[in-house]
Parts: sequence; C-alpha cells; structure tokens
Amino acid sequence: MSLTGADILIRRLKEHGVKHIFGYPGGQLTPIYDALYREGGIRHILARDEQAAGFMADGYARATGQPGVCLAVCGPGVFNAATPLATAFTDSIPVLAISGQIPSAGKGLRSGYYHENDQLDACKSFTKHRARPVDVQRIVPQLDESFQIMTRGRQGPALYDIPLDLQRQEVKDTQVLPAIPALSAPAPSAEELASLVRLFAGWKKPIILAGGGVVSAQATGQLAQLADRLGAPVFHTLMGKCALSSGHRLKAGLPWRRATSDVTSMDTFFSPLFKEADGLLAIGCRFTQATTGSWSLKMPPSVAQVDIDAQEIGRHYPVTLGICADARATIEALLTALPRPARTPWTLPPVPPEPWRLPGIDLVGPLRQVLPRDAIVVADITRLSYILLAEFPVFEPRTFLHPAGFVAMGYGIPAALGVKVAFPERTVVTVVGDGCFLMSGMELASVVQEKLPIVIILVNDHCLTLIKAIQERRYESRFLGVDLRNPDFGLFAKSFGVRSWKVDTDAAFATALKEAIACGEPALVEVQVKG
Repeated sequence: MSLTGADILIRRLKEHGVKHIFGYPGGQLTPIYDALYREGGIRHILARDEQAAGFMADGYARATGQPGVCLAVCGPGVFNAATPLATAFTDSIPVLAISGQIPSAGKGLRSGYYHENDQLDACKSFTKHRARPVDVQRIVPQLDESFQIMTRGRQGPALYDIPLDLQRQEVKDTQVLPAIPALSAPAPSAEELASLVRLFAGWKKPIILAGGGVVSAQATGQLAQLADRLGAPVFHTLMGKCALSSGHRLKAGLPWRRATSDVTSMDTFFSPLFKEADGLLAIGCRFTQATTGSWSLKMPPSVAQVDIDAQEIGRHYPVTLGICADARATIEALLTALPRPARTPWTLPPVPPEPWRLPGIDLVGPLRQVLPRDAIVVADITRLSYILLAEFPVFEPRTFLHPAGFVAMGYGIPAALGVKVAFPERTVVTVVGDGCFLMSGMELASVVQEKLPIVIILVNDHCLTLIKAIQERRYESRFLGVDLRNPDFGLFAKSFGVRSWKVDTDAAFATALKEAIACGEPALVEVQVKG
C-alpha cells in the first residue's frame, strides 16, 4: 500500500515520541484514523467529545512535561476543543490539536462543504501557533515547526489542520527528515547575573515566589538548593504548587492562607512575611489575580523578577531588576555565583492559626494520609480544590494539577484520564464539584471503555458554591441560577459499571477512599457537604 499524507503525519508523530492520542472521530479525520490503525504504535483514547479530548491532552502534558496530542474534526470539533486550548494557553501547557480540514478546493467561508470554517483565524487569541500545509511535502516540516514552537520559551498550544485531500494524497518520496535540534534554554547574561547577586547581598530578609515556570523548566530540585542558600521562605503561585516539596522547611505555601470567592478583600489572609521581607525573587510567575488577591498583595521594597516571557517582566508590579531567562538556567547560574555558605533562614514560615476546611468535614487530612506520596491529584473548579491549593501537602513535581488561569469547569475527570494514560501504575484522583461533574460526567464511558481506573471525589453540596458565595456576599443573597437539582450520582456511576460510595464524615471518607484505591477499578466517592 502506498503511503499517504496521513501516513507520514502519523509516522512523524511517532518520531516525535508521541505514544498516545486523545480524540473523537469526524469525517475529515478518517484518513488519519485509518493511518493510526494501520501504522500502530500510538494508542488512541476515545473521548466523548472534543472538549474532553483536549483536557485529556492537557492533563497528559502537565503530568509528563511532554506535549499532549488530541484530534478534533474541523469546525464544531475544534470549537469544542477551544476551551481546552485556551486553558493550555493561559497556563502555558504544550498541547497539539490536530484537525482534519475540508478539501483545499473549499478554502474560505460559504464554500458549501460541511464543517466549513476559518478556524486558524478563530483560534488566534488562544493558541501559540497555527499551521495548515498547502502541499503534501509541507506536512512534516510544518509539524516539526509546531512542536518546536509549542515547547520553545513560554510553552503553549498549537493548532495543526491538514486538508482532507492532502491526507489522502499518495506520497512518493518517503525520506525521513532529521529531527529539529532542541534549542538551549536562555540563561541570564553575566551582567544580569552579577546584578542579581549584588541585589541579594543587600537583602537581609529575602523571600521567593515560585511559579509554574519552575515546574515546566524542571528546576524544582535547584529551587530547593537556592532556598537553602538564601535562607529564604518560598511561596508559590497556583501553577507553582509543586515547585517545592512540602517537606522542605522553607516552604511557605500560597501568599494567602485562604481565599474569598472572588479573590477580593483578602488583606487579612495574606502572609505577614510579605510585609516583613526586604526583597522578593519572583521566578517563573506572572503575579496573577488569584495569586495576589486581585493585586492587593503589597510587595517588599525590592523585587527581582525572572521569567522566560519578556512581556511578563514588570507587567503588574514594578521591579528593581528584571531578567528574561529560563528558570532552571537562572537558578543553576545563581548557585554557581552565590557565596557557598548557606545563610541561616531569617525566619521560618509561620503555621496558620487554624486549617481551612469545608463546613463540618475534613477531607484534606484523610486525603493526604490515604494517598501514596507519588499520587497525582487533579483539582477541578470547586471550593475543595482551592482549599487543597492552600493546604494539601505535595512532595513530588507534577503531582497536583489545576486549570489555574482559565478556570475551566469540567476539567477534572478528562484531565485525570490523560494522567492515568501517562502513568497507569500510579494512583490518580480527581476532585470535582457537582457542577463540574455534570459538565464532564459522560467521560465515565471513557473511563470504563479505555480501562483507566481513576478515583473521582465528588463534592455534592447541590449548588455552584463559589458563585453562590459571591451572590451572598455582594448581592444580599439574591440567588439565581446557582442551586442544582442533581441526579442520583451513585446510580449514574452504576449505569457505567463504576463502583461508588456515599459519605458524609471524615472517617467514612477515609475508609471509602482506601477501598476505592484498593479495588483497582474506576471509582466514585460522593461526599455530601452542607452548603
């Protein structure tokens, strides 16, 4: 059988190390699906819609550090996947969405072809790169370019669509092109490094704020060494939760110990160390609304910001020194340049006066006690997730995933499936609210069909908790559209062959979670919580 454009696309994906693809079939994707079937070597995971496929690829990428790949048919499929692409764009996650496209002859709108669209233009604002080959010989070079741009500098998603006629076209020259060499990460200049060291020398009470750039640069071990060398407490952003192990004595957690429903009026919740410190090193972070309490957090008098994206330097807070460089390259250079003796910490992070918990029940303690240290937790958009962001200890990189910037409900279950595909031997748990579950609960079909035994912790309080809290606090409890009429979640799970438990106490939750993990099957633990 002669090779087609779809064949060389799949072969090049394998040469890029792709072993899994998440997708949902469509007419303009059928040659690619046939090539996947015939070529072998790449496992296809069937989602129940393209949004779920995109979130699966996102979870896979966050957990592995490698690009996640999804398939979505042109038009409605890609627009279903728009939310995952925007989520990946906001949080700097490398996700490649591959779409079949109508034949080249139908280029442009009002062509009469079904699924006609101009999706490359439509997706400009939430993708880092877009490509559409116009010749079969451009399929591989443009795919290579997509991988390079996705993973270079600030990472992000790419959309690659290939017209149906190019997918079917026979290819005579099947010569394998060499892989594009990886680019070295940008490091600070000698002058920038010297300025940063001089700045540190003048700080007596330094603190560090670590973001997702530390995790994506694989610099978590180096960050721990830097914290020890400077004697500096380390705070993290939502994306930087795994930047430093909770076992490290200088881990200070989020800048706040708890949050309001709309991250405003949080002055009383901020750590006092921001007022006491005389210098802040912000590395790989963007000073987002959620991290800073809508930018009401006051910074120390001297701020040094290191980020791989020059546009982020000084965007929200003025900086004393800004350096556009990779987090790992910068920290490694600092460890070489700083004086060898480690400073004595000027303070240790204070212990909050009381833990932040759901009303009437503690899920944080049992969750940490029951889960293995290397378990991966995927937190959807629900009240418990924000409590976990502030309170849940993590010990290894990439073991806590959350759609921090785009705040996309329905993320948890499909993203957890992507994680489980990457790490079938590890315990994977997702925390969802009842509202989130109703957005992606049909993925239980994928859980069962693809044999991916994740554990779903469903917090059921019969409302959209965070929005209801805003209506209560700001609008005199004029509640509209926030109370939920929920199904029997246990029966819903049973209809897919998924085991379930229903609990309403700490002890019952711990017991159910142990049983759910031990059974080795897909499992749902429903937690009844007062509103």
